[in-house]
Amino acid sequence: MITAQSDMPATLDALRLAIDEEISRSITHLEQQGPEHDHALIQRVYRWMRHYLASGGKRMHGIAVVLAYQACGGECNQAIIPVAAALQLYHHHTLVHDDIYDEDSARRGWLTSHLAFASLFHDKRRASRQHDVASVLFADEALRRGAITAFAYGKICRAMAGHAMLCSDFPAEARLDVATSLDWHDLYDNVAQLKDVYHEGDAMPSPGVCLSNAWLKTGRLFEVCAYTGARLAGAQPEQIAALKTWAGQSAIAYQLQDDLEDLNIDSEKGQGRGIGTDLLHCKPTYLYALAKTLANGADLAALLRWQAGEKAGLDTAAVITILERCGAVAACQQEVDRCLERASTALEQAQPGFSAQACAAMVAFSRYFVSPTYWRRYIVSDLTRSATLIA
Repeated sequence: MITAQSDMPATLDALRLAIDEEISRSITHLEQQGPEHDHALIQRVYRWMRHYLASGGKRMHGIAVVLAYQACGGECNQAIIPVAAALQLYHHHTLVHDDIYDEDSARRGWLTSHLAFASLFHDKRRASRQHDVASVLFADEALRRGAITAFAYGKICRAMAGHAMLCSDFPAEARLDVATSLDWHDLYDNVAQLKDVYHEGDAMPSPGVCLSNAWLKTGRLFEVCAYTGARLAGAQPEQIAALKTWAGQSAIAYQLQDDLEDLNIDSEKGQGRGIGTDLLHCKPTYLYALAKTLANGADLAALLRWQAGEKAGLDTAAVITILERCGAVAACQQEVDRCLERASTALEQAQPGFSAQACAAMVAFSRYFVSPTYWRRYIVSDLTRSATLIA
């Protein structure tokens, strides 16, 4: 399902559509020729990938690849689109696994993959496995099978991304460099996930440490996207460095805006997952760390109680009020603005320089993905669609 979305700048939306069409072709190939494609479960897993096209994403990672490629003189857009789609599928696999780590139940109005797959196993008449109670990781057999299936699904997406990258029509040395950078990101992303798990509900890291962890997962992947487009276009090292700064700072701005949108039920995040999801898990976000730094007196005591799990007399709304009152929300928004400024400055100061048209497209990209136009768009919330797609 590929539909036009006119709220996006026209040049970016055209790239989104081209990337979605490439992903759709890859899914069709998987459905028709993928390993064990006629197996009762495997065919559903392959088909489930189509929910990604229907869930309203804007293909930021793939677009970043194309914009960097074009900025560095890449001439054949059709050649870069499969690579852009590969980076997008790579990002999707990280989100599938992230949803399991965070125990999220919904994303953009769809059941998360592990819960969608769990629904396939609820009606199966299978004898319960015998376990020592202390060794049981899941409260429900269907949830266990759903999580395993979702992990495998994520790895399938990752394998498809790697295959598309290595089979693209670029010189072998450039393709190897890009594939290596993506493998390195796998390491950084998993290290960041481990740090998140380690710090959940524990002493909150400093704002600087939280910002660094956001770079490990989000910022660095966008730097890889920019590097990919620039490297495949044969860019000079100085141009690559400028584009990595643009992409990384744009990504951090997006991630911080994501933290802010966790507080708003009208946002894409609020509609798709519910308000205060990060707060409920006491995730080590820059916003929450700022609040711990700026709050004092009763407000700081309340945040400490909340983080320690002593939530009597507190709810998500009360914590959000504290974040606003202590100045953390305003300070986080200011950091978003600083990230955007650093991104545009990197483009302006690049040597050799980029064309005015390329700079305008990249600045529009940065601004769009932190704007109300992006975050407050309407998300169709109908969890029954998941069951229909994989029936």
